[in-house]
Amino acid sequence: MRTVVMALTIALVASQHVNLVPELAGTQTYVYKYEALLFSGLHQEGLARAGIKINSKVSIRAVTENTFLLKLSIPQLFEYSGFWPTDAFVATKISSEVAAQLQIPIKFEYTNGVVGKLFAPSVVPTNIINLHRGILNIFQLNLKKTQNIYEVQEDGVQGICKTQYLISEDEGSNHTTITKSRDLTLCNERIIKDVGLTYIEKCTECQQRVKSLSGAATYSYIMKPTPTGVMINEATVQEIHQLTTLNEIQDAPQMETRQTLDFLEIMASPIIPIRAEYLARGALQYEFSTETLWSPIQLMKISNPQAQVVDALNHLATKNLEEVHEDVPLKFIQLIQLMRFASLGAIEGIWFQFKTKPNFRKWILDAVPAVGTLAALKFVKKTFLAGELSIPEFTEILLATVHMVTANLDTIKIYSGLALSHKVQETPVLRKVAMLGYGTMIARYCSGSLECPVELLKPFHEIVIEATAKADTSEMTLILKVLGNAGQPASIKYITKFLPVFGNRIHLFPKRVQVGAVLALKAIAKKEPKMVQNVVLQVFLNKDLHPELRMVSWIVLSETKPSIGLVITLARALQKEPNLQVASLVYSHMKALTRSTQPEFYLIAVASRVATKILSPKLDKLSFCYSKAFLLDGYKASLMVGAASSAFFINDAATILPRAVVTKARAYLAGAAADIFEIGVRTDGIQEALLKSPFLHEDRLPRMKQVLKALKAFKALPKKQPLGSIYVKVLGQEIAFANVNKAVLEQATQFTTGGNIPEFAGEALKVIQNGTAFHYAKPLLVAEVRHIFPSVAGVPMEYSLYAAAVAAVQAIFTPPLTETINVSHLMKTDVKLTAEVSPSITLQTFAVMGLNTGFIQAASMAKGKIHTFLPLKVEAKFDIAKADFKIKAFPVVLPVHALTARFETLAAAGNIKAVNAERITPIVPETVVLKHSQEAHTSIISPGDLSSETIKTVISPAEEPKLRTSVPVHKTLCSAVPHIGVDVCMEVMSCDATFIKNTTIYNIIGQHGVHVNIVRADGPAVEGLELEVQLGPIAAKKLLKEVSFADTKTPKVKIILQKLRRVLEGEQRNKNSSFFSHNKLFYPQSTRSHSFSSSSSVRSSSSHLSKGLSSGQSSQSFKPIQSRFLGDSVPPVVAVIARVVRVDRKLLGYQLTAYLDMPTSRVQIIVVAIAVKNNWKMCADGVLLSKHADARIAWGAECQQYAITINAETGHQGPSPMAYLKVKCEKVPTIITTYAKSVAEYIPGAAQMTGLAVSDEKNIERQVELIILVPTERTLDIIIKTPTMTLSVSNLVLPISLSFKAIQAYPENDVTNIIRNLYIETSSAKCSKVRKTLTTFNYKKYNYEMPLSCYQVLVQDCTLEHKFIVLIKKEDVFKHEHLNIKVADIDVDIYHQKSAVKVKMNGIDIPTNNISYQHPTGSIRIEQKRQGIALYAPGHGLQEVYYTNDEWMVYVADWMKGQTCGLCGKADGEIRQEYTTPRGDLTKSPVSFAHSWVLPAESCRDAGQCRMKLESVKLEKQVILNGQESKCYSVEPVLRCLPGCVPMRTTPVTIGYHCMSTDSNLKMFDGIYEKSVDLRETTDAHVACRCIEQCA
Repeated sequence: MRTVVMALTIALVASQHVNLVPELAGTQTYVYKYEALLFSGLHQEGLARAGIKINSKVSIRAVTENTFLLKLSIPQLFEYSGFWPTDAFVATKISSEVAAQLQIPIKFEYTNGVVGKLFAPSVVPTNIINLHRGILNIFQLNLKKTQNIYEVQEDGVQGICKTQYLISEDEGSNHTTITKSRDLTLCNERIIKDVGLTYIEKCTECQQRVKSLSGAATYSYIMKPTPTGVMINEATVQEIHQLTTLNEIQDAPQMETRQTLDFLEIMASPIIPIRAEYLARGALQYEFSTETLWSPIQLMKISNPQAQVVDALNHLATKNLEEVHEDVPLKFIQLIQLMRFASLGAIEGIWFQFKTKPNFRKWILDAVPAVGTLAALKFVKKTFLAGELSIPEFTEILLATVHMVTANLDTIKIYSGLALSHKVQETPVLRKVAMLGYGTMIARYCSGSLECPVELLKPFHEIVIEATAKADTSEMTLILKVLGNAGQPASIKYITKFLPVFGNRIHLFPKRVQVGAVLALKAIAKKEPKMVQNVVLQVFLNKDLHPELRMVSWIVLSETKPSIGLVITLARALQKEPNLQVASLVYSHMKALTRSTQPEFYLIAVASRVATKILSPKLDKLSFCYSKAFLLDGYKASLMVGAASSAFFINDAATILPRAVVTKARAYLAGAAADIFEIGVRTDGIQEALLKSPFLHEDRLPRMKQVLKALKAFKALPKKQPLGSIYVKVLGQEIAFANVNKAVLEQATQFTTGGNIPEFAGEALKVIQNGTAFHYAKPLLVAEVRHIFPSVAGVPMEYSLYAAAVAAVQAIFTPPLTETINVSHLMKTDVKLTAEVSPSITLQTFAVMGLNTGFIQAASMAKGKIHTFLPLKVEAKFDIAKADFKIKAFPVVLPVHALTARFETLAAAGNIKAVNAERITPIVPETVVLKHSQEAHTSIISPGDLSSETIKTVISPAEEPKLRTSVPVHKTLCSAVPHIGVDVCMEVMSCDATFIKNTTIYNIIGQHGVHVNIVRADGPAVEGLELEVQLGPIAAKKLLKEVSFADTKTPKVKIILQKLRRVLEGEQRNKNSSFFSHNKLFYPQSTRSHSFSSSSSVRSSSSHLSKGLSSGQSSQSFKPIQSRFLGDSVPPVVAVIARVVRVDRKLLGYQLTAYLDMPTSRVQIIVVAIAVKNNWKMCADGVLLSKHADARIAWGAECQQYAITINAETGHQGPSPMAYLKVKCEKVPTIITTYAKSVAEYIPGAAQMTGLAVSDEKNIERQVELIILVPTERTLDIIIKTPTMTLSVSNLVLPISLSFKAIQAYPENDVTNIIRNLYIETSSAKCSKVRKTLTTFNYKKYNYEMPLSCYQVLVQDCTLEHKFIVLIKKEDVFKHEHLNIKVADIDVDIYHQKSAVKVKMNGIDIPTNNISYQHPTGSIRIEQKRQGIALYAPGHGLQEVYYTNDEWMVYVADWMKGQTCGLCGKADGEIRQEYTTPRGDLTKSPVSFAHSWVLPAESCRDAGQCRMKLESVKLEKQVILNGQESKCYSVEPVLRCLPGCVPMRTTPVTIGYHCMSTDSNLKMFDGIYEKSVDLRETTDAHVACRCIEQCA
């Protein structure tokens, strides 16, 4: 029984827990002392900080059970800007209005420790209510009776955040301690407001180690018991926000808030509310009001916005005409802030006052977009619709406004009315810009949420449906770009209407519309990567789609950050990829990603390393004619800074120029990322439109179609529309795009050929003749980035970055032309033009961290300022008839402050009552700067003395005090610019806080400055700098100093020449033996002997470069450069004189003369100093001996001090051509060797990035060798030998082929034909046949026996234009092929007869002796080429057809690649899809492919001699398939003799068969060619037939 009683007693005591909810009820008034301190800056003592302190008494009294009154009494405000913690707070005056508002009691609900709704009269502004919220936030306690350690999501001033509670009891002092902490980075509903951060993406991977923005708050309560419960006796709060931009956790700038609440007394006097209606004013969470209107840079007292705007405009428009003052950017920011307070009426009043004054008008229009208010947007709309803005002005404003105006439903509504207005819609340019901006506005408004209001996107979704119904390509393109800018997941289902996914029909939409649809998903991928990934995966994996569409889908797919598994799976699928363009792009992108350092793509980089090992390394050897991806990036984790650039070159045929190029730049900073810009260019069709002949005869089509009629089910390629386009994205938003179609090209052609250019030139000449002067200034708010959030005290804090720039130029042109002249007269007139230009640029940047309200500010600030000014006066004279050109630069008024750059960190505090009394304190103690700046010294240093030792400061530090201080640097370095009479002086000042810690942040803070001044030097004055160029033989008359050399016959010179001859001959003898040591890098296992012949040793009897000396035989040595001066025998071809014109008329400067001796192929360039007693010269002497070139560059006194020799030659290494270059430094200045050694340290790293192999092989000192070997026409082997290393690369793939046959086809002096032939070989696609082996355009070789007496399509234009067809036929096994070319309105037959090549045109024989035919249109030529006949029709796409006795070759133009078909293939580089039949099917048999292009006959009675046709044949043997007997028929047509004819010759062919049961009654021949292949067997195809007279 006693045990039971004890248990009940314990249970009763346990159930009576003390209720820890603060007791505020009753008829008493609780009085507390409240203090809040807010600071910003570094935590280190001794540095300056900025902040405020708020003191007040807080009285709380119950009104009802759960409703209370709170009143502040005797509020005091202190500001702080000084060195912590020694300096004291300074009391500041509070305006009577604010003091009265602070002391108005407010009501609040309080239940079980939780603060509910707040009530206050309407006269109490929101910012005052927020201060009350900061106090009530202390009373917010979510207490649990049964737990003392727990975690909750608690509401507070900053939002609902994760909060940890710890409750402990102190029995000794009879009180309870409550500790809670709030992690402000883990909030469900964080109260923040961002400005200018719409386009900034959070880089989660960048912040895995350190978060760029972090914050936490801790609360400590001492609860004491009272007769009715407990009360808060003391409460302390500490909150810290940290900005980590440089990954320096312990040294990051901080913003700190401290609150204390101490119980004073309990009073009986009541709190009397004012006589006003108490309205609901929200709950405990902070509410924003006018925080964004107040600039954190400088507190401004705004009383009359319109008048203050006028004052600012007067300052900007009238006081910065010649040079931009360095404080103009700040004034421009102030103008923007003032206009944000102005109403629509005030802005209109200002506009009405100044719109007719150009300077004022410009400043207003530049400021309005940055104002970003609803009133500013209404002003833009109203003024444009009223016709007060020009199209260029409105376009510029519109481009800026959509990115700067506050995006909300009101502004979107106003913008919608503007964008959809008739005046905007009727102007194509404005319509594009406005519609793109509409999408940008939606993106900005919806940036903070995953879902966007449906009503905003509904108009565009309706336009999608309407444009689809009308098949309006331009409208579809525009609306897709708008949806791409909006970037909302709700638009995915509308975008996919244009894509071949989910069963959509794609034949309705052009390729460029589908590409636009895929690119529109790019921005959406940032919000919903998985949804976009599912869509683009379907596009990418669909191998029936156009390669370009699939490649663009890969680009978007990579933006979705696919998983490792998906990347490896796609690599597996890519192993069987039939399209090499797709495979090349994906492989090159994966390979580039393997080297990526971007944190975002770390997992993709890991996956790509595995994927590239799965894929074939042969893909790496594809030339640049295939699609490629390039990536260059760098990321510095310690600084949290990085940048990346990517470029995608997309091609759908192996053309030299890509079809499309997409480039993008991305930047990383402080854990955030942004796409800076993106540019996409398409050139598809433009090359064809420019090069294609306009003379396409319509009468060609019947003849072409008659031929094609014989090809059953021939499928022509769609006609390629001439189209080029370009788009530009900034910060992920497309701001402009343009299409170039046929109409635009025709207009451009008409402009260039219609005589408009001389007219415009004449107008420009009139402007020059009359003279002109102008002043232009362009201000720009480069950045306004703000991150505003409430502190625990209810005071707004923010991180801000402002940057503004103003560029100005003033120019005056004053030509002395006295009479009116035209362009033709200008070519015969001596013209002089004088220009005075004064460009200046000023940039100011402010980084602010602190608190910002409308009545007080306190912040730590970093200010940067750059100002440049460089006036210039130039006079240009030119006489075209005499080929004389002269430019003279005149001296400007000195001194010129060319560059001023300053950076300083400050702690500033101020209040609205004393705007001009702002307290500003340098963060690094200013006394230290002043103390040591007196020890600065100035030194005058010549250019050669600027070494690192000179620049080091010589100031010795003062005696170290208790707190170590830094040693400031203040130096002035002056360097005299030779000859021009000026000194350039650079003053450097720097004081930082590295005396505390040598880290990045402490190096930055302080004060730093650089000033660059141009001052007049001592000595004679300079009248100007003069540069004159004279062409032609009369150049000798312009020389200011005679060019002469010492007598080379003197013994001393003879000795030098003999030594030089021995050196050069020795080097030549060693050249062959040294070359083979290089070659070991490429052929280490080779034992065969190689021969190398220098072209210089080739005898005149040798006609091939390969006929040279053996490896053990030395080549004939070349003679050294002759030591004679060409100026003694030939006049100079050009003279260039650069000199200083001085008042004492002394000659200073340099003179360059060039001489050319054509008979000896020798050139000389002589540079001399024109000063009388200066014998400095530079002599460059070069000679070309056959294909061997030698050069020597010497300089110094009489060209004798320093010299470099250069030798270049060509030859053969075995069968492979090669080139050799050697640079030998005989003697060079020490500074060159020093810098060369420094550069050499970076070569290995750069070589590895470019794929070069590096070895430490030591080579000849002071010598660099380059050896290039050409194993094939499309690959190179390269060796570079330097004194300290050897670099090499083998099998380097070239974008074009090096055709040496094209060079050897004509004599060396026939340069025109050589260049034309080389162009044809390198740019065109080539098809040829030797015996039975045909080589296609794609270098695919196959053997087949030609059917006799039947024409085959060798190559044709497979588009609907049918510009040409080339047919081939063979009459007999032992005869040559016969070519028939149909182009324009002519038929040309080229054939072999009686050991000669014959030509027929339209059935008429043409003599071939010296044949030279040109079509009347000039677009077709036929002429003799070597031993054959060549037909040229490049304007029709047929570059050349060449026919000789033993071979033929067909070349098609580069722009025709991918548009041909026939035996030669499609010329698209897709060797895996080479054998494509006229039906568009792909066959594996080259014989079946060749036979499919035969033009068959319908019956043996046809006029033609062909006696064959294509048909499906039955397999002659019995087949058991799937366990049953089957009959099989070929699904590929086989060439067979016509009925009534018998085969004379056959050839085996392997084809596919489709089988079915022998019992089936189905007609197999119905649709047989669409059936699937069940097996492949070999059968006989007929290639020669003989028919009886009674044939069918």
